[in-house]
Amino acid sequence: MNWLRGIFVVLTLAFAFLEPISEAFSAQAKKSTVVLYTSVPLQLATQFADAFMKKRPDIEVELYRAGSTEVGRKLAAEREVGGIRADLLWLADAPIYYELRNRGELLAYISPEAKNIPAEIKDPKGHFTGGRLINMIIGVNRDVIPLKDAPKSWREFPEFGKKAVMGNPLYSGSNFVTVATFVRKDGWAWFERARAKGVAVLRGNTEAARALAGREFGIAMTLDYMIAGLMKKGAPLQIIWPQEGAISVPSPIAIFKSTKNPDGGKAFVDYVLSREGQEFLVRQDVIPVRGDVKPPKGQPAASEIKFLPIPYEWAAENAPVLRERFEKIMFH
Repeated sequence: MNWLRGIFVVLTLAFAFLEPISEAFSAQAKKSTVVLYTSVPLQLATQFADAFMKKRPDIEVELYRAGSTEVGRKLAAEREVGGIRADLLWLADAPIYYELRNRGELLAYISPEAKNIPAEIKDPKGHFTGGRLINMIIGVNRDVIPLKDAPKSWREFPEFGKKAVMGNPLYSGSNFVTVATFVRKDGWAWFERARAKGVAVLRGNTEAARALAGREFGIAMTLDYMIAGLMKKGAPLQIIWPQEGAISVPSPIAIFKSTKNPDGGKAFVDYVLSREGQEFLVRQDVIPVRGDVKPPKGQPAASEIKFLPIPYEWAAENAPVLRERFEKIMFH
């Protein structure tokens, strides 16, 4: 009988040891994945995804990060070979959401948090909702151009010629939105003047902001939060809010209708729009889309910003022509 008792003790210990392993495998099996395609700068996107996963350890976020135009090409390619792989989309190219909505490719989801988001930056049926407010402004390096001599308006910007830089709308969604806004308002004269004066075009806003901080240029058409972040690191930069108005892009978040994990996608959207998610973005110098969350120190609230009206649907309908014409003017 002693030998039976010994076997029983050994089996009891074995099961006790295996139980936590079994629980770990079970927890791992319960974890789901959402794939996010985004143009949010990689460091910020990664930090944001980590914050979400800490709150929701049952959901893994897989990131694909590229410029908005590049993401758009990836979606088009995937559509041709079996379907879109992404569950979520978070870009600065706001017009693309109208195209995707009209194609029937976005899931209609009205987050409980959406009631805190202004009506003008969300789709009424919940196909997309503004997730962060990024503003195209004029950045100035005070060591290159004294603040008193810096442009106060978009109209003056091209006059600074080779001391001026902007991002490329063939890559960057926010720059594409800016081009569409300028062209819809005044035609192509601004860009023809910019080319004649020698305004430089770099790949995206990050490159333009860094080149400005590195004194390669005196002014840059770039995004407010990038300049604010560099200022915090000691760069001699200043944000100028153009007299005509900033190009304020709500950078929408959306779920694809083809998602295999709608619950995970909805949880991520809820977090983006939540007070906690917006406060996280504020710590990265991004102006929140919620009126009940304070903006970064020294920055205006969304309601205080003068902005130019953006022709989203017109831009979506004319995207190929706009990009082709820009390329012809600025690069040929």
